[in-house]
Amino acid sequence: MVDDVATPDSAAPWGPRDPGAAPRPPEPAPRAEPSRLQTWIWGTVSTLLLAGWIAWQMGWLWALAAVVGVFVHEIGHVLVINRVGSGPSRIRIIPFFGGAATMARPPLTDFKGVLIALAGPAFGLIAALPFFGLAAWTGDSAWKQGAFVVAAINLLNLAPAPPLDGSKALGPLLARIHPMLERGALVAVGSFAAVWTMSRGSLLMPLIIGLSVLASLRAPRLREPAEPLTWSEWTLGLSLYLTALALCAAVAGAAALGAGLRFNFAFGSFGAHP
Repeated sequence: MVDDVATPDSAAPWGPRDPGAAPRPPEPAPRAEPSRLQTWIWGTVSTLLLAGWIAWQMGWLWALAAVVGVFVHEIGHVLVINRVGSGPSRIRIIPFFGGAATMARPPLTDFKGVLIALAGPAFGLIAALPFFGLAAWTGDSAWKQGAFVVAAINLLNLAPAPPLDGSKALGPLLARIHPMLERGALVAVGSFAAVWTMSRGSLLMPLIIGLSVLASLRAPRLREPAEPLTWSEWTLGLSLYLTALALCAAVAGAAALGAGLRFNFAFGSFGAHP
């Protein structure tokens, strides 16, 4: 008769303990998650640091638009992350750099990853509407500078250079043609971005871009394994990317013209029309 109840001396997957064996080390205690209060305090301090730095560099209107724009941009990511089953997601503000939307798990398909990446820039343009509205209500075109900042943030994020959203949206589309095409685009765009920002006198941004490109190229894979794009998804993904790019560029151009801004591409600086 077989005994269905396992005893300490019975053969089992965990086996009988060897009296001479060393005791098993205790399992590490799970890392405590920060409380809601700690998260709120850190988020507030981080946001104030980000806003203060931008206000010191460009003025309070640009700081306000940047903070609002970052929050709305990240909300777009959060909504789609939760929708496609990669949540729960939350927003984290990174001092002096912007924000990030966290994912509990990577997307199951490359197409879902493309949608997550494009959700931020596309949804983020909503933050430009209040600034256009204030300009129309007050008759002061200076408010359109805020709309320009919002559009510029989202347009910049569409550049296919890590860690920006463009590399996560356009990368799978290029890799569907050939994996080396994606890596080649990373090198080309990353090098251009680093050189261009360095020409403006910035040393921190080229360092960040350079390290991100280097880390991406050294990684065995550029993203978590997922179901590859079908050709119909590839066509739709490319159309969505180009549409988001065109919308961001159109809003940025309209806001810049309305606010009397001009951009010097040679030096990467802004100024008012004479």
